[in-house]
Amino acid sequence: MSERSGIAQLCATALVLPAVGMTLAACVEDAGPGVSAINVAQGYRLAHTRCVNCHIVDSHGPLVRTDRVPSFPWIARQPGLTQEFLTAWLSTSASHERMPDPSLTREEIRQLSAYIISLKGP
Repeated sequence: MSERSGIAQLCATALVLPAVGMTLAACVEDAGPGVSAINVAQGYRLAHTRCVNCHIVDSHGPLVRTDRVPSFPWIARQPGLTQEFLTAWLSTSASHERMPDPSLTREEIRQLSAYIISLKGP
């Protein structure tokens, strides 16, 4: 990679990162008390690496796929859903009977729950 292309990539990254940060901050505000920006950011990363093969993990797709796998925004909009409920649900093996074992740690479950709850929207 040339020095010029490296500088161009660095500049592009510097322009994109604040937008991503502002988007995540807005999601945290909408998610309510007890949801930290760090958990939402880590949950975003987990969703886009571990869950994206089966679920639509952001608002850039349909709410339910043709194979009836719910999207994370659809899950987030379920009436009465709380981060505590979602964390408990993800912690039980029976909750993913149709899925392969996600093998998430407690902290990853907490982060993923925070991200999903952040998708509730207004």
